[in-house]
Amino acid sequence: MTHKLRAILMAAPAACALSMPALSVPAYAQRADENATTSAEDGFGSSVGNESVGIYASGTVRGFSAYDAGNARIEGLYFNESGGITDLIQTGSDIRVGLTSFGYPFPAPTGIVDSKLSRIDSARPILSARISSGQYLGPDVTAELAVPVNDTFGVKGAIGYFDEQYGDGASAWFVSYGGVTRWRPESNVEVTGFFSRYDYGDEEQGPVIFTSGDFLPQQIKRREYFGQDWAQWAGHSQNIGGFVKSDLGNLKIEAGLFNSRFTQDRYAAAWFDDVGEDGIGQEYVLAGQDQRFASTSGELRLSRSFREGPRLHRVIASLRGRDVEADFAGFQLFDLGMGPIGVQDAEELPDFTFGALTNDIVRQRNYSLGYDLRWQGVGELNLGLTRTDYLKVIEEPALPVFRRRDRLWLWNAGIAFTLTPKLSVYAAATRGLEETGSAPGNAANANELLPALRTRQMEAGLRYRLPGSFTLVAAGFDIRKPYFETDSADNVFRILGEVRHRGVELSLSGEPVKGLSIVTGAQLLDPKVTGEAVADGRLGAKPLGRTPVLITFNADYRFPKIEPLSLDLAVTYEGDRTANIANTLEIPARATIDLGARYRLKLGRSPATLRLQARNLTNAFGWRVFSGGSFKPINRARSCCR
Repeated sequence: MTHKLRAILMAAPAACALSMPALSVPAYAQRADENATTSAEDGFGSSVGNESVGIYASGTVRGFSAYDAGNARIEGLYFNESGGITDLIQTGSDIRVGLTSFGYPFPAPTGIVDSKLSRIDSARPILSARISSGQYLGPDVTAELAVPVNDTFGVKGAIGYFDEQYGDGASAWFVSYGGVTRWRPESNVEVTGFFSRYDYGDEEQGPVIFTSGDFLPQQIKRREYFGQDWAQWAGHSQNIGGFVKSDLGNLKIEAGLFNSRFTQDRYAAAWFDDVGEDGIGQEYVLAGQDQRFASTSGELRLSRSFREGPRLHRVIASLRGRDVEADFAGFQLFDLGMGPIGVQDAEELPDFTFGALTNDIVRQRNYSLGYDLRWQGVGELNLGLTRTDYLKVIEEPALPVFRRRDRLWLWNAGIAFTLTPKLSVYAAATRGLEETGSAPGNAANANELLPALRTRQMEAGLRYRLPGSFTLVAAGFDIRKPYFETDSADNVFRILGEVRHRGVELSLSGEPVKGLSIVTGAQLLDPKVTGEAVADGRLGAKPLGRTPVLITFNADYRFPKIEPLSLDLAVTYEGDRTANIANTLEIPARATIDLGARYRLKLGRSPATLRLQARNLTNAFGWRVFSGGSFKPINRARSCCR
């Protein structure tokens, strides 16, 4: 079997030096040698540039989406994300759960995803370029320019074009651009501003598959698009904002304000329903336009610290808020008749007649007080109390206005003990109000923003520093939330009960020998659904799509006698997954293997990295399951961008 590899050349072309006052070689090296495995602190989740490692690297934390839950941060400050920030202006992100979330004020039950924006650290202008073949050989080109205007002010700008090729044969184009400014008017004050946008179009929507019984779809050939050419997305994602951090000795002031938006000027969802074992089913496309999701959010935080011998106390006051508005729905459903999955049966572009849009507004304010204690050689204490005011208003055509208001007290408490210099243990509990994402495209209430709901978590664990520079982190957790799923009675995505995720997570990371970095993580999960829908047989007791076992292993080895060369390996194992809401079908366990190499070289006086990688090396076939019990195949063997 031939495995296509993709090469990336990350460098500053020598010709660029002619137009620049000077080029800083070390800063080139930082960008050219991004490596998530060697940078990761644990096996839970970390990204650096375009790379990510860890069991939670996808943003799914302990079985739930931290992004859907509204738990995004930008350098520690609260940020409500409607549209994604381009990677071109980020250095990476970290997943904070358990002990790693200690020190983060007012943690959330589903963990925190904290993004870090680019910094301008060099004393000279930096120009870098990245050229790759793209996934499945689609070309990607990016350019970045960082300019330190003076000792206190710096600017970075970036632009990129991406020809995206997806595993189901669909494709799209993206043009991404943005910038970051950093200003230090005083040594203890930093002001950061940023702008991020990507425009996208011709993003074909490959159909998901619903079978007519307790069986998986027949195997289809991957990388062959079998949807409609006119079933596409087009629109943009834009983020703009800024924040200030001031350290005045014992007093720290932090404030951020952000605007995030995501539009779908063209929208489509595609699926095959009632597919038999022969692969024949009913094809549908749901089309729409002018779907818009926008959010303004921010945080003002004051922290006062004072020391008492070996004890450091910190009192925190925080005001967080978000104003979210969405326009969605007005869809038109097209029944395209019976046909086989995996084979395109192209239909002519239909005449569209769209309906009126539904308007959804959310206003939320959080008023919080917190207290931290760090006792040298003894441990830490973390306490928080939040009063939240939540308002949701839905204006749906031809229906009465819906209003829901909640005023709740939320809290968090955590304690950690340093038993020995190598061993720490902790326990924590949290009560939160978290978002639940939006309804899937094939539901009767497609794209509807779901309400924020009460969640709770208890956890306990340890961190132990082993011989050979290894660090073990282990935790047990119990998370409970309302359970959303598509109701088989009317195809509406709604609350059908309560879901409990009880499990254990493990991380082992270190450098056993010089040049070899190992990061591994594991999650053992016992998920369970309870409620009326389970009692009356509409729903099984196991939530859809969860797996009881998830293990990741990442290794990176840099050869001591061939210093420019390193090899990396990634192995992911997923246990059986519940594949329908009745719990009568499972997706078999599978393992995927990725193999890659880096070769560091010089183009003139500029460092560069040649990156080769093959993903799903054994070309394993399997299915992914989505809401309602729909299926898509996993990606075949492919090359991948770094």
